[in-house]
Amino acid sequence: MNYQLNFGDSECASEETGDYENKSHAPYLRAMRTKPFLLLAGISGTGKSRIVKQMAFDSCPKKAALRSDLTSPGNYCLIEVKPNWHDSTELLGYESQIGKPHYRLTPFVKFLAKAMLYDNTPFFVCLDEMNLAPVEQYFAEFLSVLESRTKVDGHIVSEPLIKAEIFRKYDMKKSLFSLEEEVAAYSDTSATVEPVSAYGKEEDVYNTLKEHGLRIPENVIVIGTVNMDETTHQFSRKVIDRAMTIEMNLPEGNPFMDFFANDSELAYRTSPASPSLYLATETKASDVVKALAADNAEKTEWLKGEVAAFLTKLNDALDGTPFKVAYRVQNELMLYFNQLWLDDKTAHWGDILNTSCDQILMMKVLPRVEGDEELLEKPLEKLTAFCEPYPNALKKIKEMTERLGLSRFTSFWP
Repeated sequence: MNYQLNFGDSECASEETGDYENKSHAPYLRAMRTKPFLLLAGISGTGKSRIVKQMAFDSCPKKAALRSDLTSPGNYCLIEVKPNWHDSTELLGYESQIGKPHYRLTPFVKFLAKAMLYDNTPFFVCLDEMNLAPVEQYFAEFLSVLESRTKVDGHIVSEPLIKAEIFRKYDMKKSLFSLEEEVAAYSDTSATVEPVSAYGKEEDVYNTLKEHGLRIPENVIVIGTVNMDETTHQFSRKVIDRAMTIEMNLPEGNPFMDFFANDSELAYRTSPASPSLYLATETKASDVVKALAADNAEKTEWLKGEVAAFLTKLNDALDGTPFKVAYRVQNELMLYFNQLWLDDKTAHWGDILNTSCDQILMMKVLPRVEGDEELLEKPLEKLTAFCEPYPNALKKIKEMTERLGLSRFTSFWP
C-alpha cells in the first residue's frame, strides 16, 4: 500500500500502562509482526529512515544504557549501504589472519549481540539506501537464514548467521559488547578494543553464542529504505519474496503545508510502547490455523478454502509469466490475517480476509511484476479483473497498466 508518515499523527498513551497507539504506524506494525524484514520504498525525502528511528524512540525502555544518547536510541542501528558491497562480510564480518588471527566484527553483528542482552525490547536495524548495492549478494546469508525461523519452546529461533565454532575459536566477548570499533592495523599483532560496556549479562549471552552461534534474535526487525531510480539496483524476486514491501509516497492534499503543522521532534517516551506491538509471535501458517480453529473451527475451514481459492485464481491471472506465487505467500497471508484478527476479534472474517489479500497483493505480489507489452499486456488485463475487490491493488494495477501503454514497459515502482 501507499503510506506516508505524518509527523504529528494522533497518538494516545496511558502513562500508567504504557499503552500506545499511532494509527499511521499500524500498517508497518502488522507487517513487521508478520515478518521482521520490511522494505520501505519511495522517492527520497518522504520519511523512510525517520519512521524507523521514531519507532525505536517510541519503544525504547527506560534503561540508562539505551537512553544515553538523546539523538539516537540504543535499540536503533543505522547502517549505510555502500555501492561496493558484493558479499556478506560487510555485515557479518570475517576471519582475518592479518597480525594475530582474529574475527573482524561489524556494527551489525555487535548490534545483534546487544539485542540479545535486551531480549524483550524491539531492536531496529535501518539499512539505508539498501539497493545501492546488489541486495541478493551482500544480504544472501541473512535472507536464507530468515526463512529458517521457527518457534521452539515459545521462542522464535533461526539457523545461525555465524557458527558457534567462531565464538569458541576467538575470544570476542570484550570486543563484541564494546561500543567502540575494533582497531586492528595491518602491522598490529593484536586488536585493541575499548573496555566492555556494562550491559549486565554479557557472560550468559556469550556462552549462548559459543553453544548455538549468532542467530537472528527474535526481537530484531530489519528495515531497508529504498529509492528506485537509475542509480540503484533492481530487486530480484528472491529479495521481494522474503520481504514485506511498503510503498511510501507524499500524501494527497497539500503535504508541503501539512509539513509545517505536523512537524514534531523525535524523543523518548515517558511510557514506552509495548514490545508486543512490534514483535512476531508466529512463523507458520499451521500454528495460525490451530489458534484460529480453537476460536472457531467452522470459520477456519471456510478461511482455508477461501485462501486456497484466492491464490489459485491469482496464479491463473499470472499464467504465462514468471511471477506466480507459491507457499511462502500463502504462509504470510495467513500470518497477516492472524495479525488483523488479533487487532479486532469482533471484525467480520470476510472483511479481514479482503484486507489481508489486498495488503499481500501490494506487499508481496505486485512488487514482483515487471516487464514489457509482450509479457504483461494480457496478464495485466486479467489482474485488473482479479483485483476488483481489492481497492489498493486495483489502483496500483491501473497505474502499472497506464505506464505500460506510455512506455511499453512497466513495474510496480514509479
